[in-house]
Amino acid sequence: MALIPGDGIGPLVTGAVEQFMEAMHAPIYLERHDVHGDMKSMPPEVMDSIRKNKVCIKGGLETPVGGGVSSINVQLRKELDLYACLVHCFNLEGLPTRHDNVDIVVIRENTQGEYSGLVPGVVESLKCLIAYC
Repeated sequence: MALIPGDGIGPLVTGAVEQFMEAMHAPIYLERHDVHGDMKSMPPEVMDSIRKNKVCIKGGLETPVGGGVSSINVQLRKELDLYACLVHCFNLEGLPTRHDNVDIVVIRENTQGEYSGLVPGVVESLKCLIAYC
């Protein structure tokens, strides 16, 4: 499985995933790749690893601001034709939160608007579909 720790808190989050997999004795080999958001493009060997493994754990990558620069995140979405980002939000038993009984899936479409990288400099409203589970 490809692993891109990323920038900022990315290495902390992906490190926790690694610890979890190790504690579960998951029979998984992680191909670690040193990729950062300030890189001009995704190294070809990383794309080869993602395609070969068909799975990638990716921490957050810094997104450059201004200048019409296409981020590594946008490059990944385009190169791999990643149509949507899904996030399941729910309460964890025993963990107090501001709102009770939260159980929703947020689907963010990646091919239009400001997530597509197609319209630099133009502010568009985010298009989100919230599906209640």
